[in-house]
This record gives sequence, structure tokens and C-alpha cells, in this order.
Amino acid sequence: MRLFFLALCLWIGVSTTVSMPTHASSLSPEQRREARHRGDIKPLRWVLRQIHHQYPGRVLDVDLDRHHHQYIYKIRLLQHGGYVLKLYVDARTAEVLKVKSRKAQRK
Repeated sequence: MRLFFLALCLWIGVSTTVSMPTHASSLSPEQRREARHRGDIKPLRWVLRQIHHQYPGRVLDVDLDRHHHQYIYKIRLLQHGGYVLKLYVDARTAEVLKVKSRKAQRK
């Protein structure tokens, strides 16, 4: 139940905010909605369920970008042992395209 609530909160966050790096195109809420209806984007909750068995952890942050006609979820996870993973995941297939790992810094 807790994971469901967290995923729901993240989906709301993703649907209202999209990162705007210079190498990716920003999507309006209407563009995201249309992409979802076309099947270009799966719900974040579905994507998180698909990757959870291979990449367990607490979701810290999620961004949605578009790179060359492909939608990418950038998901940051905190894993056991204090490692932070940054996953680049195809928003349509949930295929993990790239993984970056680093030890979390304590403040």
C-alpha cells in the first residue's frame, strides 16, 4: 500500500512537472496526455512495477524527457547500503536503457 501511495504521488508530480534540460524537449501537460493516449508513454506506476524486481529501492525523483522521438523516464532510486541509482527507462516499454550508480553523500 505504501509503494502504491508513493507511486501515485510521483505520478502526480511527473504529470505536473517535467525537467527542462537543454538536450531534451519539454512537454506540456497536453502533450504528455496525448502521448499517453497514443501509447507512447506508459503510466509511471506500471513502469516502476516492471523495474522493481531488478532495481529495488525507494524512489527519490522522476523526470520525463523526450530524446529523438523516444520518451525517457529518469528515475533516481535510493538502495540498501546508501547507493543512489539513476535509471534511464523507456517510457513505453520499461526497458532500462542506462544505469548510473553512486554512493549517497551524507549531509
